[in-house]
Amino acid sequence: MKEFFKKISFKEALNAVKRLLGWRFFPFITAAILLACYYLSWDLVAVYYACLTAVLMLLLLDDVTPIVPHFLFMNVLVSEKNSPLKLGLLSGSDFYTRTENLAQIAVLICLIIIAACVRIALLAKGKKITPSLIFVSLVLLAAAFILNGVGSNGYEVNNLLYGAVLAFIMLGIYSVIVLNVKLTEKNFINIAYGFLAFSALLTIELAVKYATNFDKILYDGYIHKGGVVLGWGVWNNIGTFFAICIPPICLLAAKSKYGYLFYLYAALLTVCAFLTGSRQAMLGSLFAFTASSIALTVKSRTRLVNAIIFGVLAAAAIITVAVLWDKVSETIQRLLQGIFNDEGEYLGNGRTRLFKLALKYFNASPLFGSGFFAGFESFELVGITDKFLPTFAHNTIGEILGTCGLIGIITYLFHRASTVVGFFRKPTQNKFYIALSLLTLLIICLFDNYIFYLLPTLVYAAMLPFACGKEEA
Repeated sequence: MKEFFKKISFKEALNAVKRLLGWRFFPFITAAILLACYYLSWDLVAVYYACLTAVLMLLLLDDVTPIVPHFLFMNVLVSEKNSPLKLGLLSGSDFYTRTENLAQIAVLICLIIIAACVRIALLAKGKKITPSLIFVSLVLLAAAFILNGVGSNGYEVNNLLYGAVLAFIMLGIYSVIVLNVKLTEKNFINIAYGFLAFSALLTIELAVKYATNFDKILYDGYIHKGGVVLGWGVWNNIGTFFAICIPPICLLAAKSKYGYLFYLYAALLTVCAFLTGSRQAMLGSLFAFTASSIALTVKSRTRLVNAIIFGVLAAAAIITVAVLWDKVSETIQRLLQGIFNDEGEYLGNGRTRLFKLALKYFNASPLFGSGFFAGFESFELVGITDKFLPTFAHNTIGEILGTCGLIGIITYLFHRASTVVGFFRKPTQNKFYIALSLLTLLIICLFDNYIFYLLPTLVYAAMLPFACGKEEA
């Protein structure tokens, strides 16, 4: 045995690690490990694995595309046993507030930051880099985040800290990715396989949740979303991740010889999004699946089969609605509860009130807003927003207006315009599906807060270069 290890040089071992990290199917290994950690409640093992793997990717890989789907998995590390959530069947653990655990997590996060900075520094050394329009927009947006709440009554240091973290993720992660990836078809496909692995993890966890808590989720003929709570998130979080996985899966449906199988799987993900009971996820997944379906019927390797499947699914939906109209109508009315009042006025399940509150914060401090910690009074996830995150306006425009003011909304709209220009400058089929995934996320963010949640922000920043960059031939 000793002789065997002597024959293996350090360089060969390093190359083997690089090949493993860059392997198209490596995300499935990650999914399997994180699933095991989730059900064994080995949260620190999951955190160590996710963070150290990210560090290795940043330091070893010539092309860091594999880290893009890896950021997805960082959103699902918290087990039910150790979750800080006090919701549904979760009682709220102190695991993530214990000093010994926080210290280890902080060190691991610092290692990722150092690796990212080293990567940028080494690449930029001696090279002339021309800033893109998106980069400039992110610099301005990062500045607006850092300046949130400056000059407002009740300004606190948490505003600066949270804004700085958001700024680093948006600008820093984008810079690392855009400077260290090649926008080739192979890399687009690799990202799509990463989404495939991630969605498989989601599907398994949702299936287990239903199997073990069926009577607490589905009764009286309806899905009671309060029972759809995992350690790392609630029904809205789960449903949103299902929704943004649909377009990348449909990229595989467009490119693969057996694309119709991926298309059927995308339909399954749409069903899973509905099974979370999340209304915003229903809207987002329906949009993502319909837009992807139309694109697949226009251009894909199995276009005819995909078109037939789309037609069959559409016909089945229409027939089901017609036959079960009374039940469907009752379900729709139930879904609309809290969305409109008896006079037909839109309430958004309390979101209208939050938007008005955001306007109040904007009026109180128009230039830089009232800060991220101004407080939005509701939609709190007990154990999360009272310890780690501020409360939010549940609407991107309202959030930025209220917390970052005029400077924030102008820079955000400039950023949005730059991404639109970036996509349409050289639109391709591959870019379309990645951009559609981000568009789905942004539509859902009109009803929620994901691009301010830090971990989903990682995903947004990492995917931007693939949605808006120039694809290589």
